[in-house]
Amino acid sequence: MIAKNIKGKSFKGCVQYVMNETAELLEAEGVFADNSKDMIRSFAMQRSGRKEIKQPVGHIPISFAPEDKERMTNNFMVQLAKEYMFDMGIKNTQYIIVRHHNTENEHLHIVYNRINNDLKLISVNNDYKRNVKTCKKLKDKYSLTYGKGKDRVKREKLNNPDKVKFYIYDAIKSVLADCRTPANLRFALKEFGIELDYKHKRTTNEIEGVSFRYNNIAFKGSQIDRKFSFGNLKKVFEENIQLLQVQEKEEQNYVSKEKKQAIIEPQIQQEQPPKIQSQTENKPKGHTIEGIELTPQQWQTLEEGGFIYMEGLKKKDGSGNFSSYVFLNDGKDKAFSCKKNPYTFVKYDKYEMRIRDKMMIEAGYITKAKVKWWGAHDFGYLYLWKENESDIEYKESWNDPRVPKEQKIGQKPPQPVIQKKNKGQKR
Repeated sequence: MIAKNIKGKSFKGCVQYVMNETAELLEAEGVFADNSKDMIRSFAMQRSGRKEIKQPVGHIPISFAPEDKERMTNNFMVQLAKEYMFDMGIKNTQYIIVRHHNTENEHLHIVYNRINNDLKLISVNNDYKRNVKTCKKLKDKYSLTYGKGKDRVKREKLNNPDKVKFYIYDAIKSVLADCRTPANLRFALKEFGIELDYKHKRTTNEIEGVSFRYNNIAFKGSQIDRKFSFGNLKKVFEENIQLLQVQEKEEQNYVSKEKKQAIIEPQIQQEQPPKIQSQTENKPKGHTIEGIELTPQQWQTLEEGGFIYMEGLKKKDGSGNFSSYVFLNDGKDKAFSCKKNPYTFVKYDKYEMRIRDKMMIEAGYITKAKVKWWGAHDFGYLYLWKENESDIEYKESWNDPRVPKEQKIGQKPPQPVIQKKNKGQKR
């Protein structure tokens, strides 16, 4: 079992990569998983709450030895992936677990949001040691096959200097995929307490050799493993640079495509933009909320009934700015702000509904609310509203009360309404 921790900028590029022709989605948490587009949009929606984070994407490929192929059922792979995430501190966030069938070695990919459900950043900086320990823990716990050669050696039975040699070997192997320069490797190995020395040519000052030291025991790179001579390390650095350039080019193409898409949508610039709790008669060039211009992606999310997270909104009393989730009413002419995720369920009287639905009802709208049944995990959709502003109880109907009865053609038979809990009666 070998795992790599990779950070990235674009959920679109990462999700499209893992959801290829050979992909099999094993589990999804916190995202709409009908298709890749819905997954990307779900990740991006939560990511929008922390725009200052440059690399919100977490990507973990995990591969297994060919000898363990027969054991790699979907359920077992999901179990391993979730235990790995738990031990690595990846909790309370969106993720997908995807299995690939395009190589002889069984492997899976985890894509997760580094912006968790509370909009806090999941840090994976310098988690190399943790990764090595977690992989070893799972291999020992489930008797998974260690790799060939040095990977098969049982470290706990070694004595110095071999113990140090294999410690350095494991450390280099765990960090090398993220290193693009000699300086990157030196910095990464500091986390393991390993010192790295480069040997330079006298005439040109070019690096021609490398050695590693731990607990006052030193080895040349080639003594650790032939693939860790400086010549071979240099090749790996160059490959990592090329891979990064390809990823950046894909991201630039994606941004360019989105800009072109915005240009060819003139109808967006002609519509009246919503304002939080108010409307304006002026028609700015693009959609704005409290003077903040929306991107085409943000407006599309709002139009489709979703929500976005915005920063720098002005308070009514002018005392400062605030950040909030934002969603629109059905008419797309008024915006509402909410501190919590609008899809969070809250209880009110006999109903348990989304925050956004309750806010719409309290604002005087007839709302088709998503409601949890009492004592069950299923959902129902019924119209709720207040006849008078001072009413405490909501009116309810399975049909839209705004449509006259004679216009309700082909409607479904009446369904039972949600009843209040039976509190008992005196006899």
